[in-house]
Amino acid sequence: MPARKFTLSLVFLGLVLLSGFVFAQSDKDKKPKLTAPTAPEPVARTPYSDVRREALLNGLQVISLERKDELKVTCRLVIRGGAMFDLVGKTGLAMLTAESLLAVNPQLVQELETLDATIKWGVTSDTTWFQLESPGGNLDQVLAILGRLLVVESVRKDAFEVAQKARVEKLKAAQVSPANKADEAFFTTLYGDHPYGHNIEGDATTIAAIKHGDVLDFYKRVYLANNMFAVVRGNLRHDRVMTLFRMFYGGWIKGVPAPPTFRPPFRTLEARVQKVEQADLTNVEVRGGVIGVSHTDADFIATRLLALVLENRLKKLEPNASVIFAPRMLVAPLYFTTAISADKAVEFSRKATDLFATLDKAEISEVELATAQSFLLREHEARAIVEYLEEIATFKLSETYPLTYESKVKAVSTIDLQRVAKRLLEANALTVLVLGKVSEGTKSQSE
Repeated sequence: MPARKFTLSLVFLGLVLLSGFVFAQSDKDKKPKLTAPTAPEPVARTPYSDVRREALLNGLQVISLERKDELKVTCRLVIRGGAMFDLVGKTGLAMLTAESLLAVNPQLVQELETLDATIKWGVTSDTTWFQLESPGGNLDQVLAILGRLLVVESVRKDAFEVAQKARVEKLKAAQVSPANKADEAFFTTLYGDHPYGHNIEGDATTIAAIKHGDVLDFYKRVYLANNMFAVVRGNLRHDRVMTLFRMFYGGWIKGVPAPPTFRPPFRTLEARVQKVEQADLTNVEVRGGVIGVSHTDADFIATRLLALVLENRLKKLEPNASVIFAPRMLVAPLYFTTAISADKAVEFSRKATDLFATLDKAEISEVELATAQSFLLREHEARAIVEYLEEIATFKLSETYPLTYESKVKAVSTIDLQRVAKRLLEANALTVLVLGKVSEGTKSQSE
């Protein structure tokens, strides 16, 4: 009897364990089966897929684009500071600062030529730039030569004096073209004492007024590692590019870049015509426009399209007329320009002024918009990648800016153009400048 009870107990225990296993297996079957994660879809390649961006510890950003089929490497160093930071009464300070830095080595060009390399440099209202072109194998020596001037030697007084003397002599000997005279007079009238109102090179008087301390101060305020970037393109790996920049530019000091916190340009409430008499000219230079928007403004692309619509309309009056609206850090001018014979200047100026001043009221057709969009997209397709890379870094745009550019251009409507025209014309009345034999013609317009 006890044996039978023991046997039954074993059978009962077996049934309990079996039922537990069955229930456990049933619960297991109810749980979702684990599967391997879905592989992410490959990211579509773009012309910018090979672009590499990296910054040194001092904040200097290096942007590289390796191109194995190119014989030389192009390196462009850009400082986000140009003629807008010139001191009052010392126009040309940014230009003279760059020249003083390079004047430390009078044999700079010859040294680079022995390395099969070249240098170009320039100053705009917004930036100062230095561009080197060199075989990849010589880039270390080329970067070392320029780095010594920009980072190590800094601004020497003897080099400043040499650069200042050369700049004054060059300006005294220069023959300013009528077109440049008209541009300078127009910007001065349009912007007043705003930094965009003066020219970039200065004149003999303003350059002579600049002291060594002014140049040294400009260098310390603007030439900061975290206020500049480099774009490198050619047959050189990114890690090699970074090694060279760490070696020759890693010691460049960083700081707090001077912000462009200037007073906004004076608002023009009434249309104005400014004349500059130069009776010996056959043609009359005509400029006219308003202050537009900055590159980072939401209406930048719409303003570019508006400029093209305006240009196409103006060309019906005068085939040589053009409308200019270029990207700027601050509010850029939107203006028309032409050189026209004196006998036609009065009529063109009147019609162009009327056309511009009524732009917000004159209906813009879909055909006009489509023509402008087509032109802008062709320009976009033709632009070199490095040009976009510099534009992105200069104005601190999104890295996807060129990839979304087409869709943004196509998204602009005729209603947008009318709105932007109204916005710009309400902000400022039209400013017109004529230079040449214009005494009688200008008088008749302004009376």
